[in-house]
Amino acid sequence: MAIHEAKIDVTAHLAAIAAECAAPNWDGYGAIPVIPVTIAHAHRFLDALPADVPAPQVGAEPDGHVTLEWHRAARRTLSVSISPEGELHYAALLGSAKAFGTEEFSGEVPQIILDLIHRVGIQ
Repeated sequence: MAIHEAKIDVTAHLAAIAAECAAPNWDGYGAIPVIPVTIAHAHRFLDALPADVPAPQVGAEPDGHVTLEWHRAARRTLSVSISPEGELHYAALLGSAKAFGTEEFSGEVPQIILDLIHRVGIQ
């Protein structure tokens, strides 16, 4: 699948998450709603990714965050959790190494996250 087509799929999946996870308790276990501002942050983040970065898998978390994940293997994965406040919480497994932290999203993908995407090695 071409990168452009994959990003269209991600956008469609994000729209589905917005619809399916907008109500309290959307998972049947007390999940917090994924609110429109969080979806907007996720769209802005996806739009800010360089064109050569493969599209991530998209999901929702019970705390109301949106998750973007790049996965190559069990020990080659990166997860970025986008909060309603625009914080990017990330965690990566890179072989025996681990990386994690929090960055503010100000319209540009932080370099640390771009570096981790490349280190996952899915390009």
